[in-house]
Amino acid sequence: MASTSRRSISGSYGSDNVTGEYFCECGLRAPLQVSNSIANPGRKYYVCPVKRCGWFKWADPSIQHSEVGDDRSCQLNSNLKSIERDKNLHTNVMFLKLLAFLRLVVSIVCIVLVIILLFKL
Repeated sequence: MASTSRRSISGSYGSDNVTGEYFCECGLRAPLQVSNSIANPGRKYYVCPVKRCGWFKWADPSIQHSEVGDDRSCQLNSNLKSIERDKNLHTNVMFLKLLAFLRLVVSIVCIVLVIILLFKL
């Protein structure tokens, strides 16, 4: 029952949060942490301490665009992942082309060897 009352209290906290404390959906006090990510180095945020409910809030409202994930840093991170995926796909395609070429060469060599052996008999 205590978690329910905390959850309702967290709903009253918003941009006018006087105490500076935030509570996650689990009803636990969310500690202030600092990001070490490439996209948001040094940026402060609040997060569920047990990471059970997935609650998350940036501490800096001037940079925060929305709580639903419309953040530019998320888009940047997504773009970096897309570029990395493209590079990996390109590398894989080149590797598969090389393997196909090697299979062709080995096949041709085998056919030539079979023909040579047939003519020697």
